Amino acid sequence: MQHDSGMSPRLRRRSWRFFRNQLLYAAIWAAFFLVLWRTWVAPFPWIVYILGVLPAYAVGAGIFYGYRMTHPRIGWRWHTLTPGDAGLPYEKVEFPSRDGLLLFGWYIPGRNRAAVVLVHGGGSQGIAMLHHAAALATKGFGALMFDLRAHGSSEGDTCTAGWREVQDLLGAVDYVRNRPDVDEDKIGVLGLSLGAQIALRSAAQCEVIRGVVAEGPGPAVLADYGGYPTPWRRRLFYPISWVQYGIISFMNGVKPPVGILDSIAGIAPRPVLLIAAGKGEEVYFARRFYRAAEDPKALWEIPEAAHGGALLARPEAYADRVSAFFAEALGCP
Repeated sequence: MQHDSGMSPRLRRRSWRFFRNQLLYAAIWAAFFLVLWRTWVAPFPWIVYILGVLPAYAVGAGIFYGYRMTHPRIGWRWHTLTPGDAGLPYEKVEFPSRDGLLLFGWYIPGRNRAAVVLVHGGGSQGIAMLHHAAALATKGFGALMFDLRAHGSSEGDTCTAGWREVQDLLGAVDYVRNRPDVDEDKIGVLGLSLGAQIALRSAAQCEVIRGVVAEGPGPAVLADYGGYPTPWRRRLFYPISWVQYGIISFMNGVKPPVGILDSIAGIAPRPVLLIAAGKGEEVYFARRFYRAAEDPKALWEIPEAAHGGALLARPEAYADRVSAFFAEALGCP
Protein backbone atom coordinates (compact mmCIF):
# COMPACT_ATOMS: atom_id res chain seq x y z
CA MET A 1 0.00 0.00 0.00
CA GLN A 2 1.45 3.34 -1.07
CA HIS A 3 1.42 6.23 1.35
CA ASP A 4 3.40 8.86 -0.53
CA SER A 5 1.34 12.01 -0.83
CA GLY A 6 0.17 12.71 -4.33
CA MET A 7 1.87 16.07 -4.59
CA SER A 8 2.21 19.12 -2.40
CA PRO A 9 0.00 22.07 -3.34
CA ARG A 10 1.91 24.27 -5.78
CA LEU A 11 3.34 27.62 -4.82
CA ARG A 12 1.04 29.49 -7.14
CA ARG A 13 2.03 32.49 -9.21
CA ARG A 14 -0.38 35.18 -8.16
CA SER A 15 -2.01 37.44 -10.72
CA TRP A 16 -2.88 41.09 -10.24
CA ARG A 17 -6.54 40.04 -10.06
CA PHE A 18 -5.83 37.91 -7.02
CA PHE A 19 -4.33 40.83 -5.07
CA ARG A 20 -7.11 43.19 -6.17
CA ASN A 21 -9.75 40.73 -4.99
CA GLN A 22 -7.89 40.23 -1.72
CA LEU A 23 -7.91 43.98 -1.04
CA LEU A 24 -11.60 44.15 -1.85
CA TYR A 25 -12.30 41.22 0.44
CA ALA A 26 -10.36 42.84 3.28
CA ALA A 27 -12.21 46.13 2.72
CA ILE A 28 -15.57 44.38 3.08
CA TRP A 29 -14.55 42.90 6.43
CA ALA A 30 -13.29 46.28 7.61
CA ALA A 31 -16.56 47.92 6.57
CA PHE A 32 -18.55 45.21 8.33
CA PHE A 33 -16.77 45.74 11.65
CA LEU A 34 -17.05 49.51 11.24
CA VAL A 35 -20.82 49.30 10.80
CA LEU A 36 -21.05 46.86 13.70
CA TRP A 37 -19.11 49.25 15.95
CA ARG A 38 -21.16 52.24 14.76
CA THR A 39 -24.41 50.39 15.47
CA TRP A 40 -23.18 49.49 18.96
CA VAL A 41 -22.20 53.08 19.77
CA ALA A 42 -25.25 54.78 18.33
CA PRO A 43 -27.85 52.66 16.51
CA PHE A 44 -28.90 53.86 13.07
CA PRO A 45 -32.48 55.04 12.54
CA TRP A 46 -34.59 52.29 10.98
CA ILE A 47 -34.85 54.18 7.70
CA VAL A 48 -31.05 54.10 7.36
CA TYR A 49 -31.11 50.34 7.73
CA ILE A 50 -33.71 49.97 4.99
CA LEU A 51 -32.17 52.42 2.53
CA GLY A 52 -28.50 51.95 3.28
CA VAL A 53 -27.33 49.20 5.58
CA LEU A 54 -29.38 46.32 4.16
CA PRO A 55 -28.46 46.96 0.47
CA ALA A 56 -24.82 47.40 1.53
CA TYR A 57 -25.04 44.13 3.41
CA ALA A 58 -26.38 42.39 0.28
CA VAL A 59 -23.46 43.71 -1.79
CA GLY A 60 -20.98 42.81 0.94
CA ALA A 61 -22.38 39.29 1.17
CA GLY A 62 -22.06 39.01 -2.61
CA ILE A 63 -18.40 40.06 -2.46
CA PHE A 64 -17.74 37.62 0.38
CA TYR A 65 -19.39 34.77 -1.56
CA GLY A 66 -17.70 35.78 -4.80
CA TYR A 67 -14.26 35.84 -3.19
CA ARG A 68 -14.67 32.43 -1.57
CA MET A 69 -15.87 31.02 -4.89
CA THR A 70 -13.10 32.67 -6.93
CA HIS A 71 -10.26 31.90 -4.51
CA PRO A 72 -11.01 28.61 -2.73
CA ARG A 73 -8.73 27.63 0.10
CA ILE A 74 -6.00 25.14 -0.76
CA GLY A 75 -7.14 22.08 1.13
CA TRP A 76 -4.69 20.09 3.21
CA ARG A 77 -7.30 17.63 4.45
CA TRP A 78 -6.57 15.13 1.66
CA HIS A 79 -2.84 15.84 1.44
CA THR A 80 -1.57 12.39 2.45
CA LEU A 81 -4.36 10.32 0.85
CA THR A 82 -3.75 8.36 -2.35
CA PRO A 83 -5.65 5.63 -4.23
CA GLY A 84 -3.16 3.21 -2.69
CA ASP A 85 -4.90 3.72 0.64
CA ALA A 86 -7.96 2.08 -0.92
CA GLY A 87 -5.83 -0.79 -2.20
CA LEU A 88 -5.94 0.45 -5.79
CA PRO A 89 -3.02 0.59 -8.24
CA TYR A 90 -2.54 4.07 -9.66
CA GLU A 91 -0.35 6.46 -11.58
CA LYS A 92 0.37 10.07 -10.69
CA VAL A 93 -0.23 12.07 -13.85
CA GLU A 94 0.02 15.64 -15.12
CA PHE A 95 -1.60 17.05 -18.24
CA PRO A 96 -2.56 20.47 -19.63
CA SER A 97 -6.00 21.99 -19.64
CA ARG A 98 -7.14 23.08 -23.07
CA ASP A 99 -6.17 26.66 -22.20
CA GLY A 100 -2.68 25.75 -21.01
CA LEU A 101 -2.74 25.26 -17.22
CA LEU A 102 -0.88 22.27 -15.81
CA LEU A 103 -3.24 19.97 -13.92
CA PHE A 104 -2.40 17.16 -11.50
CA GLY A 105 -4.25 13.88 -11.05
CA TRP A 106 -4.29 10.16 -10.28
CA TYR A 107 -5.20 7.52 -12.83
CA ILE A 108 -6.49 4.10 -11.79
CA PRO A 109 -6.15 1.62 -14.69
CA GLY A 110 -9.21 -0.40 -15.66
CA ARG A 111 -9.83 -3.83 -17.16
CA ASN A 112 -12.46 -3.12 -19.83
CA ARG A 113 -10.76 -0.37 -21.91
CA ALA A 114 -13.34 2.12 -20.63
CA ALA A 115 -12.58 5.09 -18.38
CA VAL A 116 -14.55 7.58 -16.31
CA VAL A 117 -13.24 11.05 -15.53
CA LEU A 118 -14.27 12.20 -12.04
CA VAL A 119 -14.79 15.92 -11.36
CA HIS A 120 -14.79 17.14 -7.74
CA GLY A 121 -16.80 19.97 -6.20
CA GLY A 122 -15.72 23.52 -5.46
CA GLY A 123 -13.19 23.98 -2.64
CA SER A 124 -12.28 20.28 -2.75
CA GLN A 125 -9.65 18.15 -4.48
CA GLY A 126 -9.64 15.29 -6.94
CA ILE A 127 -8.71 12.70 -4.32
CA ALA A 128 -12.01 13.49 -2.56
CA MET A 129 -13.61 11.40 -5.34
CA LEU A 130 -11.71 8.30 -4.19
CA HIS A 131 -14.82 6.42 -3.02
CA HIS A 132 -16.50 7.03 -6.38
CA ALA A 133 -13.34 5.93 -8.19
CA ALA A 134 -13.10 2.77 -6.08
CA ALA A 135 -16.73 1.88 -6.80
CA LEU A 136 -16.06 2.14 -10.54
CA ALA A 137 -12.66 0.43 -10.39
CA THR A 138 -14.17 -2.66 -8.76
CA LYS A 139 -16.46 -2.91 -11.81
CA GLY A 140 -13.50 -2.81 -14.19
CA PHE A 141 -13.54 0.85 -15.24
CA GLY A 142 -10.47 3.03 -15.38
CA ALA A 143 -10.85 6.21 -13.34
CA LEU A 144 -9.13 9.58 -13.51
CA MET A 145 -9.31 11.91 -10.51
CA PHE A 146 -7.74 15.34 -10.95
CA ASP A 147 -7.56 18.74 -9.29
CA LEU A 148 -9.40 21.56 -11.02
CA ARG A 149 -7.54 24.83 -11.54
CA ALA A 150 -6.80 26.76 -8.34
CA HIS A 151 -7.47 23.57 -6.36
CA GLY A 152 -5.10 21.07 -4.83
CA SER A 153 -1.87 20.67 -6.80
CA SER A 154 -3.03 22.13 -10.12
CA GLU A 155 -1.96 25.49 -11.47
CA GLY A 156 -4.06 28.65 -11.43
CA ASP A 157 -5.04 31.10 -8.71
CA THR A 158 -8.59 31.81 -9.86
CA CYS A 159 -11.61 29.52 -9.86
CA THR A 160 -14.18 30.70 -12.39
CA ALA A 161 -17.34 29.08 -10.98
CA GLY A 162 -17.06 26.32 -13.56
CA TRP A 163 -17.02 28.68 -16.54
CA ARG A 164 -13.43 28.05 -17.66
CA GLU A 165 -13.09 24.79 -15.75
CA VAL A 166 -14.71 23.19 -18.78
CA GLN A 167 -11.25 23.56 -20.32
CA ASP A 168 -9.85 21.53 -17.40
CA LEU A 169 -12.28 18.66 -17.95
CA LEU A 170 -11.72 18.68 -21.70
CA GLY A 171 -7.96 18.50 -21.03
CA ALA A 172 -8.59 15.50 -18.78
CA VAL A 173 -10.66 13.85 -21.51
CA ASP A 174 -7.82 14.49 -23.99
CA TYR A 175 -5.40 12.78 -21.61
CA VAL A 176 -7.61 9.71 -21.16
CA ARG A 177 -8.43 9.29 -24.84
CA ASN A 178 -4.71 9.21 -25.67
CA ARG A 179 -3.94 6.41 -23.24
CA PRO A 180 -3.16 3.13 -25.05
CA ASP A 181 -5.28 1.14 -22.58
CA VAL A 182 -8.47 3.17 -23.24
CA ASP A 183 -10.78 3.17 -26.28
CA GLU A 184 -11.63 6.75 -27.15
CA ASP A 185 -15.28 5.83 -27.70
CA LYS A 186 -15.54 4.49 -24.12
CA ILE A 187 -15.07 7.63 -22.01
CA GLY A 188 -17.62 8.88 -19.50
CA VAL A 189 -17.72 11.64 -16.89
CA LEU A 190 -19.03 11.72 -13.32
CA GLY A 191 -19.27 15.13 -11.65
CA LEU A 192 -20.18 16.17 -8.13
CA SER A 193 -21.71 19.58 -7.27
CA LEU A 194 -19.62 22.16 -9.17
CA GLY A 195 -18.09 19.22 -11.01
CA ALA A 196 -21.57 18.10 -12.11
CA GLN A 197 -22.25 21.51 -13.61
CA ILE A 198 -18.90 21.37 -15.42
CA ALA A 199 -19.60 17.83 -16.64
CA LEU A 200 -22.95 18.72 -18.19
CA ARG A 201 -21.66 21.80 -19.98
CA SER A 202 -18.54 19.98 -21.19
CA ALA A 203 -20.51 17.03 -22.58
CA ALA A 204 -22.63 19.45 -24.61
CA GLN A 205 -19.41 20.62 -26.29
CA CYS A 206 -17.46 17.35 -26.59
CA GLU A 207 -18.86 14.26 -28.28
CA VAL A 208 -15.97 12.16 -26.99
CA ILE A 209 -17.85 12.12 -23.67
CA ARG A 210 -20.25 9.22 -24.19
CA GLY A 211 -22.22 9.44 -20.97
CA VAL A 212 -22.62 11.79 -17.98
CA VAL A 213 -23.55 11.23 -14.35
CA ALA A 214 -24.18 14.59 -12.68
CA GLU A 215 -24.78 14.55 -8.93
CA GLY A 216 -26.08 17.75 -7.35
CA PRO A 217 -25.55 20.22 -10.22
CA GLY A 218 -26.42 23.80 -9.37
CA PRO A 219 -26.98 26.76 -11.69
CA ALA A 220 -23.98 27.78 -13.77
CA VAL A 221 -25.39 31.19 -14.67
CA LEU A 222 -28.37 33.30 -13.68
CA ALA A 223 -30.30 32.06 -16.73
CA ASP A 224 -30.32 28.56 -15.18
CA TYR A 225 -32.89 29.84 -12.69
CA GLY A 226 -35.29 29.74 -15.62
CA GLY A 227 -35.95 33.45 -16.04
CA TYR A 228 -37.51 35.76 -13.50
CA PRO A 229 -38.90 33.57 -10.71
CA THR A 230 -42.52 33.47 -9.67
CA PRO A 231 -42.50 32.07 -6.11
CA TRP A 232 -42.15 34.90 -3.61
CA ARG A 233 -39.07 33.34 -2.00
CA ARG A 234 -37.17 33.09 -5.28
CA ARG A 235 -38.35 36.55 -6.29
CA LEU A 236 -36.97 37.90 -3.02
CA PHE A 237 -33.52 36.35 -3.52
CA TYR A 238 -33.26 36.88 -7.27
CA PRO A 239 -31.68 40.38 -6.95
CA ILE A 240 -29.11 38.95 -4.51
CA SER A 241 -28.26 36.20 -7.00
CA TRP A 242 -27.97 38.81 -9.76
CA VAL A 243 -25.47 40.76 -7.63
CA GLN A 244 -23.52 37.62 -6.76
CA TYR A 245 -23.09 36.50 -10.36
CA GLY A 246 -22.03 39.99 -11.37
CA ILE A 247 -19.41 40.07 -8.61
CA ILE A 248 -18.15 36.58 -9.51
CA SER A 249 -17.72 37.68 -13.13
CA PHE A 250 -15.88 40.83 -12.00
CA MET A 251 -13.56 38.87 -9.71
CA ASN A 252 -12.64 36.10 -12.13
CA GLY A 253 -12.57 38.27 -15.26
CA VAL A 254 -14.70 35.85 -17.30
CA LYS A 255 -17.99 36.57 -19.00
CA PRO A 256 -20.75 34.10 -18.08
CA PRO A 257 -21.04 31.28 -20.65
CA VAL A 258 -24.07 29.46 -21.97
CA GLY A 259 -25.78 27.83 -19.01
CA ILE A 260 -27.01 24.31 -18.40
CA LEU A 261 -30.64 24.93 -19.38
CA ASP A 262 -29.59 26.22 -22.79
CA SER A 263 -27.03 23.48 -23.49
CA ILE A 264 -28.07 20.22 -21.84
CA ALA A 265 -30.29 19.16 -24.75
CA GLY A 266 -27.17 19.11 -26.92
CA ILE A 267 -25.83 16.07 -25.05
CA ALA A 268 -28.40 13.77 -26.68
CA PRO A 269 -28.37 11.11 -27.99
CA ARG A 270 -25.70 10.38 -25.37
CA PRO A 271 -27.31 9.47 -22.00
CA VAL A 272 -27.47 11.62 -18.87
CA LEU A 273 -28.13 10.49 -15.30
CA LEU A 274 -29.00 13.29 -12.88
CA ILE A 275 -28.77 12.54 -9.15
CA ALA A 276 -30.35 14.83 -6.55
CA ALA A 277 -29.90 14.61 -2.78
CA GLY A 278 -32.21 15.96 -0.11
CA LYS A 279 -35.56 17.65 -0.67
CA GLY A 280 -34.67 21.29 -1.30
CA GLU A 281 -32.97 23.41 -3.92
CA GLU A 282 -30.82 20.59 -5.29
CA VAL A 283 -33.95 18.66 -6.27
CA TYR A 284 -35.49 21.83 -7.73
CA PHE A 285 -32.60 22.36 -10.14
CA ALA A 286 -32.18 18.67 -10.96
CA ARG A 287 -35.81 18.47 -12.03
CA ARG A 288 -35.46 21.68 -14.06
CA PHE A 289 -32.38 20.33 -15.85
CA TYR A 290 -34.07 16.97 -16.36
CA ARG A 291 -37.01 18.63 -18.13
CA ALA A 292 -34.61 20.53 -20.38
CA ALA A 293 -32.60 17.43 -21.32
CA GLU A 294 -33.45 15.14 -24.22
CA ASP A 295 -33.74 11.36 -24.09
CA PRO A 296 -32.03 9.17 -23.07
CA LYS A 297 -32.11 10.66 -19.59
CA ALA A 298 -32.84 9.60 -16.02
CA LEU A 299 -33.37 11.34 -12.68
CA TRP A 300 -32.59 9.62 -9.38
CA GLU A 301 -33.67 11.39 -6.20
CA ILE A 302 -32.21 10.30 -2.83
CA PRO A 303 -34.05 12.33 -0.16
CA GLU A 304 -32.10 11.00 2.83
CA ALA A 305 -28.71 11.99 1.37
CA ALA A 306 -26.80 15.20 2.07
CA HIS A 307 -25.36 17.29 -0.74
CA GLY A 308 -22.64 15.23 -2.40
CA GLY A 309 -23.45 12.26 -0.17
CA ALA A 310 -25.54 9.98 -2.37
CA LEU A 311 -22.82 7.32 -2.41
CA LEU A 312 -22.60 7.37 1.39
CA ALA A 313 -26.38 7.16 1.75
CA ARG A 314 -26.82 4.19 -0.61
CA PRO A 315 -23.37 2.71 -1.32
CA GLU A 316 -24.40 -0.56 -2.96
CA ALA A 317 -27.29 0.88 -4.97
CA TYR A 318 -25.14 3.82 -6.09
CA ALA A 319 -22.25 1.63 -7.22
CA ASP A 320 -24.57 -0.74 -9.07
CA ARG A 321 -26.67 1.93 -10.78
CA VAL A 322 -23.79 4.19 -11.80
CA SER A 323 -21.62 1.31 -13.06
CA ALA A 324 -24.60 -0.13 -14.98
CA PHE A 325 -25.21 3.30 -16.51
CA PHE A 326 -21.63 3.58 -17.73
CA ALA A 327 -21.55 -0.05 -18.89
CA GLU A 328 -24.48 0.64 -21.19
CA ALA A 329 -23.39 4.13 -22.24
CA LEU A 330 -19.81 3.06 -23.02
CA GLY A 331 -20.69 -0.29 -24.56
CA CYS A 332 -18.99 -2.45 -21.94
CA PRO A 333 -20.04 -6.07 -21.30
